[in-house]
Amino acid sequence: MVNFQANKLFYSSLISGLSIWGFVFILLPVNVVENIHSKTIILVALSYLSLIAGFNSFNFDFGKAIQKQQNQVNYLLKVIITIVVFSFLIRYVDLFFVREMSFFNNPHANRILSVRDSKIIYIPLIIASVLKSLYFFPVIIIYSCKLQNKFLKLTAFILLFLPLVEALLKGTRKPFFDIAIILAFTILLLPKIKYNTKNTIIALAIGIFLMWISNILLFDRVANKNENTFKTILSARYNDFLEPNKCATDYILNQSKSEISRRTAITLLHLGQYTVHGFFELDQVLKEDKISHSFGNYTFGGFRKLFNYSEVNPSPREYIYISAFGGLFLDFGWVSLIFWFLFGIFQKVIFYKAIHNIIWRPLLIYLLIINVFLLMFNYMRGSGIYPFISMFFLLILFNFLVKNDNKKSFNS
Repeated sequence: MVNFQANKLFYSSLISGLSIWGFVFILLPVNVVENIHSKTIILVALSYLSLIAGFNSFNFDFGKAIQKQQNQVNYLLKVIITIVVFSFLIRYVDLFFVREMSFFNNPHANRILSVRDSKIIYIPLIIASVLKSLYFFPVIIIYSCKLQNKFLKLTAFILLFLPLVEALLKGTRKPFFDIAIILAFTILLLPKIKYNTKNTIIALAIGIFLMWISNILLFDRVANKNENTFKTILSARYNDFLEPNKCATDYILNQSKSEISRRTAITLLHLGQYTVHGFFELDQVLKEDKISHSFGNYTFGGFRKLFNYSEVNPSPREYIYISAFGGLFLDFGWVSLIFWFLFGIFQKVIFYKAIHNIIWRPLLIYLLIINVFLLMFNYMRGSGIYPFISMFFLLILFNFLVKNDNKKSFNS
């Protein structure tokens, strides 16, 4: 039964990701500028197969599932909430007082302040930068069990939205998408949530609100008094390999149409390009004659960033999404297939642990998100590895805290 549940979740995530990509691509009003190289299709296919092979190479048995964990859950949530609150407080002190960012500045000015060189390594800031990635853990844990504590529920939801402070300061949209995706996966995959009208309306309202804010940030980022905002967005680098067709372009640039309809159209177009263009960017990488592989520094450069080292980016088109497969290819070339095999084994372990024990559920959800978006984004790149590091730290800390209380360890 456990094996069936793990396999169902794993394969569903992969199939869902491919289906979403295909569905969006079919509906997207764009023209593919360049033919896809056969190497690109082969790399993607072999990467998926390596991941699947790794997942099916071993079976793990961690004993009977733990059914009654209410006391441990309450204690665990308080530990995580405390860690996240202090981590974000340290981060906010750095943003507002050390780097002097402000909501009164425009996002461009704040982004410049955020990357200022600092010769001082702030150990608390380094730790906080990693541990604040636990912000989505409480919500998932709460909905994995029948928790009655309303204060913990409210606090968990507040923590979930804390990354939006920095997003608004910098004018970045990714945290809005991340939160919407986490909520969607939590609602769809955790059985404790009741599928009723109230929950559906709340989920839709949150999703629409996040998309609305994202739309505002998109237009504010490119707005310029001397340029046409719509033309600027249509000239973004997403259009290099997925060029909007004449019908879409004419509609968006037609000033006789209502502003709302034009903004809606270009937002949907941009979102669609944002979703599927990584595959075509990967194709461009594989067409390069020579690539200087970064041996893990591209995808796992989050470690370098913590210590103020410059970012390694051998991508020929720099800061453009090239999918998870593209990121690992830049790191290791075709040897990345070994990584995908090992990553499949790692996922099998986490899937089995999560079925038995709720502390692993947030990491399970995170892995499912990674799987769904393998062909679209690279959720493992940069700070994307921090949830794994934080989970390791959390297990050590929690087992240490409960040791003297003779509570059952969650690392089982």
